[in-house]
Amino acid sequence: MKQLMLCAGGLSLLSIFGFMGVAHGQPEVSTSQTERLQPLTQKEMNEDFFAQVTSVSQLSDIDPTDWAFQALTSLVQRYGCVAGYPDGTFRGNRAVTRNEMAALLSACLDSISDRLVSAEDLKTIQALQTAFKAELTPLSGRVDALAARAAALEAQQFSTTSKLSGKAVFMVQYGDTARDGFINPETQASVPQGSARASVIAVAKLDFNTSFNGTDLLQTSIAAGNSGEDLGVGLGLTNYPNTSGNAGQPYFISRGINGLALYSSDAFLYRLAYTFKPTENLALTVGPQVYPSDFLDFNSYANNAYSDFGSYVFSNNPLIVPFALNFLGGAGASLDWKVKGRPVSLRAAYVAARASNAIANENGGGLFGDPYQATAEVEYADTFGSKDQNNFAVRLQYTNAATFDVAQNAVGLNVEISVGQFGLFGRYGYSAASAFGTATAPLGTLDFTAQTWMAGVGVKDLLVPGSLAAIAVGQPFINNLPATNAFGANNATQTNYEAFFRLPVNDNISVTPGVMVITDANNTRGQPTLIQGYVRTTFSF
Repeated sequence: MKQLMLCAGGLSLLSIFGFMGVAHGQPEVSTSQTERLQPLTQKEMNEDFFAQVTSVSQLSDIDPTDWAFQALTSLVQRYGCVAGYPDGTFRGNRAVTRNEMAALLSACLDSISDRLVSAEDLKTIQALQTAFKAELTPLSGRVDALAARAAALEAQQFSTTSKLSGKAVFMVQYGDTARDGFINPETQASVPQGSARASVIAVAKLDFNTSFNGTDLLQTSIAAGNSGEDLGVGLGLTNYPNTSGNAGQPYFISRGINGLALYSSDAFLYRLAYTFKPTENLALTVGPQVYPSDFLDFNSYANNAYSDFGSYVFSNNPLIVPFALNFLGGAGASLDWKVKGRPVSLRAAYVAARASNAIANENGGGLFGDPYQATAEVEYADTFGSKDQNNFAVRLQYTNAATFDVAQNAVGLNVEISVGQFGLFGRYGYSAASAFGTATAPLGTLDFTAQTWMAGVGVKDLLVPGSLAAIAVGQPFINNLPATNAFGANNATQTNYEAFFRLPVNDNISVTPGVMVITDANNTRGQPTLIQGYVRTTFSF
């Protein structure tokens, strides 16, 4: 390869000095063949042949139309590597002897070496090498060691296409009722004050993120927990609606349990999805195990039980993202289209929680049967302020779903605004729904309307950079249902409150103390107030 490079360089120089004659495919010049083949005379060689040229215009017999004009211009301007005769001619069509070629090439190389590194520069470099010899020697050793380590890592790396990340949560919670007489909506048993116990909730999740072309993502997640319970689970607020025939199933709306509760103690496939981008602004995702909140209803302040509000009713709109679909997950697909040149995004997702069923069950099941949800969302998000330091987002949503014998068409609104350290956020949902099936509506189809809302305020970087303090209030299920065994008394409206302060220990660890309060639990008047405190430690890696 080096020999080829030298030959290429030599040919370029020879063509400039006229040693090659006319190249293949280039026009003949008017000089006769005899003149082109005559060598230089000794007299001409003694007449200071190597008169340096600083501009091609100094050569009277070179015109811009000549085929070698651009090559001559480049050599003059970049290297000062062209010489002419004393009479101001170049005589590019004359042949020369091998001795003449050697003399010309030597002069050109001397000019190039003088321009690149002078003798003075070489002396300076040598002096610096001597002065810093003690520092350069260990540095050279470190470079060699790093090269060896890089080679070892490359040989032993986990994968050339995959990266491993994960989260682990340790959480301690304790709560109780404000007085005796709480009625468990699952068992209808009265729970005396003092029955609650402190408990530990633990969750670990590993994500294998794989990319095959730099713009796609195959995400494989494995999770496990300790089946931990919080106060809400212990008091029967896990499921809604619920009957004795369907005990233990997550239904239409969660009344406010912690989003990290009830993770199985057996490792399970938490997420398996593939995302690719057919165009720059469009991302498509398909997968046998995904969650609606992977794609929809995002909020900077209230979205993730690992890092902000623990109660599910503050993490997502329970009518737009029904609890059952987001707790169980399922097979589905989504699209996310960012409109080019505008702060607008269009999203859509479909998830079926029992897509693995090949035969119909009591709810239907399968890829297109109950439970399923289909949701569309339009987002307008932008910045404002003199330096675009503030931002806001508005999301309009629609969901069609069937969730364990409750069908609905719901619309929703999700908003947030950040001004400096302070933020305001909220969600609202309205649903036209129907309950059917013997478990939820034994007397026949039951039509009803439902609403949900939440609002809160947050402060970022309070006391410590990276921290977040927030408080929110909301009502998960305002409805016009009559009192039924499945839906409860419905003579009041449950209200949830929660506050937390996330304190970062470092880039990978945060500690979050928080408190939850629930009044009129299960939309039942006279229920004792529930109070629950927690301390959550989250490890990210």
